[in-house]
Formats: sequence, C-alpha cells, structure tokens
Amino acid sequence: MTDTKPKKSMISLVGRPNVGKSSLFNCLVGKKRALVLDFEGVTRDRRIETVNAEPIGGKRVKICDTGGWMPEQWRKGREDKETLKNIETQILKALEDSAVIVLIMDIREGVTALDKDITTYIRKMSVPFVIAANKADEPNQSYELADFYQLGADDVIPISCEHKRGIVDFWERMLPFLPEDPGPASEEEGRMRVCIVGRPNVGKSTLLNKMVGEERSVASSIPGTTTDAVDVEIERNGQRFLMVDTAGIRRHAKRENDVEDLGVMYATRNLDKSDLAFLVIDAEQGITTQDSRIAALVEESGCAVVILANKWDLAPHSIKSDSSEGIKKFREIVEAEWPFLDFAPLVAMSAEKGKVYGAIEGTDALEPEGPWPLPRNFEEIWSLALDMIQAREKTATPEEIKEVVDEAFAVGPTWVEDLGNFRNLQQVGHRPPQFLAQVRDPSKVPEALRRYLRRSMRERFGFRGNPIRWVFRHKRGPM
Repeated sequence: MTDTKPKKSMISLVGRPNVGKSSLFNCLVGKKRALVLDFEGVTRDRRIETVNAEPIGGKRVKICDTGGWMPEQWRKGREDKETLKNIETQILKALEDSAVIVLIMDIREGVTALDKDITTYIRKMSVPFVIAANKADEPNQSYELADFYQLGADDVIPISCEHKRGIVDFWERMLPFLPEDPGPASEEEGRMRVCIVGRPNVGKSTLLNKMVGEERSVASSIPGTTTDAVDVEIERNGQRFLMVDTAGIRRHAKRENDVEDLGVMYATRNLDKSDLAFLVIDAEQGITTQDSRIAALVEESGCAVVILANKWDLAPHSIKSDSSEGIKKFREIVEAEWPFLDFAPLVAMSAEKGKVYGAIEGTDALEPEGPWPLPRNFEEIWSLALDMIQAREKTATPEEIKEVVDEAFAVGPTWVEDLGNFRNLQQVGHRPPQFLAQVRDPSKVPEALRRYLRRSMRERFGFRGNPIRWVFRHKRGPM
C-alpha cells in the first residue's frame, strides 16, 4: 500500500537560551523576522516561515524558530519556570513536525551540561538531528568539533550567524534530510493577514490559540509573555488566513527593556501590512489610556477593525449582560472614547471559555450602519473577518460617488453655496477605500460633511468595518 502521508519538510532550530537560534533563523529566511538581543528569553513561541532556499536550487522549506530550551531539571527554583514549561511544550510540538532538528550550540563555549541534557531529549524523538556550532566567527581559525560529534549528531556544521559564514554550506548539508517533493506551494497571493493587537494581558494569545484550535502562542497571566510577533497560517471558510499575534503594547515609560521597544515596533509594522485587526480590550478593566493609544494606531494603519471585548464574563455588573442591550451600553462607552472607530463592529466574548455574548440572529444592535449580523460563536468570527476584508475590494464608479455627494448636499443646503460643486470624483484606493474630490477650498470642508460622506459610502457600498478616507484637493477655476 502506498503511503500518501505528506513527507515533513520543516527544519526546527532548538537549543538553550541565547546561542543564536533567532539569528540563524533570520539568516536562513533572508530577512529580520525574529527579535535578536543579547540576553535570554526573547523568543518564546514557535515562529515558522516558508522559504525558497537558493543554495539548494530554490527548494521550498519550512524553518521553525523556537524559544530557549530549559528542561524540567533546569527550571527548578526559577521564578519563570511556568513560562519555561510552556516554551518547552511549544518546542516539543515543533520537533514532532520536523524533517530534521538543528541543535544550535556555542562553538566557543563548547558542549555544556545543559546542551547534553537537551541532546538526551532530542535523541528520544527518532528524528534526524544535526548540530550547528554557532559563533565560529574567525574565518581562518580551526575549531575542535570532536566533542560535538560525541553527542551522536548526524552532522556538525560550523557557522557564524553574525558574519553570515557557513550558511550556504549549512543549506547544502540539510539537503539529505529533506524530501524530494515538499508538496504544493503555499503562495503568498490570496492569503489574508489578520493582526491581533492590544495592551499586555488582555488575552491576545488565548484568542489566537482558541481560533487556531491549538496552543501556538504561550498564554500566561503574566503581562508581556508574548515578546515577538507569532505568525500562524490556517484555512477557514475556504480562505487562507495568516494570524499574527503581536506583543502587548505598553506606554513607553512602562516598557522594561529593548525587547518591548522592538516588539512594539514590529507590532506597528504588522498592523501596516494587515488586512484586518482584532483590537482586543479587557471588558473587566474597561478602556484605558493605553487602549486609546493603540486604537489610534489601528485607525491610522487603515486596516479593517473588529473590537473584541474580551473577558466579558468578568465585566462589571453595571454593563454585563447576555443580551444585546447590555452590550449596547458598552458599545456606547467605546464610541464615546473612540469616535474615530465608530465603524468597527464590537463583539463581546470570552477567549478562555470560547464563548460569544449577545448577538441576535439577523440583527446588529451594535453597529450604526446595519443591518449586519454579528457572530454568535467563534467560528462565525471568521465569516465576519472574511466579509470585512473582501469588502475592501469593491470599487465605486464616479457616477455612484456623485450620487452620494449630491445626497449630502441635499442634506446640508448651504454646503454647495459655501464649497461649490465637487469635481473629478473617483476612488483612488482600496486598502483602505479612499476617494478623491477636487474642491474650491479643501480647508473649508466641514467635519459634518466629511463624516456624512464616510458613513454614506460605507452604507451604500458595504465597506463594513473599514475606515473610509476622503481626499479633498484644490481645484482652480469656477466650480
């Protein structure tokens, strides 16, 4: 009988903390995708990238970066032992999916006791493993490799991630462990990018794990558990999504180290590249000043937005209710604090319990531009996300845009007199939907008209959950 099970094609990078796993990951991927700093504990989750490795003929290979491995006997007595245990769980899951395990060690320090204990675990996996002896920074120096070979590895490869030496040789020596046919290509095109953002400890990682259906991000009650962005590709409703769990964003004065600063920078970059943002807030604590700063970053990014009021089961009794009326009260609070996100649907939920609260079939009491149904369970959140992202692809003709403008002028009779006619109306962008109008004096277009045009375009063309941009440019001559 022919074995139809697809062959594994993933290279997993493992090792004790701060030996250069993320540095090697960045070298192999060809871009800086993982945080790299000179102290342990920066990487905590699995990060997987698919690359076309040029040194081996463009072969498509998955690379998995993992956190610093501290087996149980090394965690005893440490304050962060629970986090280290969760990191080990992520590592072991990665090893199960690997074609080959690459154990990174420090060639200058040699084999340590921790390295030996990690090797003991790896040899039980029945997966080929090689040792990448990192920090071989001197090109003309001869390094002693005998101690590394004694650990039973299939190969020992000296490399220098800092100087990018030995990387081509590394790829060539990986080839025997990889399948000839890695399977169908996973194209970037057609993949929708969803970014999960919020301040620390609001439940972003718990949300990711619940939506993906497995623990892909270390979730903890300790703020700041996620330090780097975690990418997970999944398929729902016939559509591929790339879920990105970002580091919690704290105000600058409260950030403890460079990891947080870089994590915030990467979170902002991920927002700018995303189609949709899940903005997670803590319903128990309510909206904070930092929530408002993050909400402004989300709006500025131009992506579609869903506000997720997590921990609804713990919300104050003054607003908590299983009915849409109770959630409507919270919606009013959100709109008062964030009028710039009045277009974003709000979903009350508990990521830990996997429950959505207060949605009524066929109605939407929470959105001003309804009637659109809100999700009644976690699976329907995917339908909501898909609808909102696909809405961005719609194009309005100049004639259709003119109809909206004419209706606006009928509502505000003095606007035509004050502003003159709008000319050269056209849609000039999709991400987000953006519209251009040439006017006599852009500075005199009142905010009331701007709001009316944004809302009218959203209602008329179904740009659900998306920000609308209007650009007003000066037009010389009679209007």
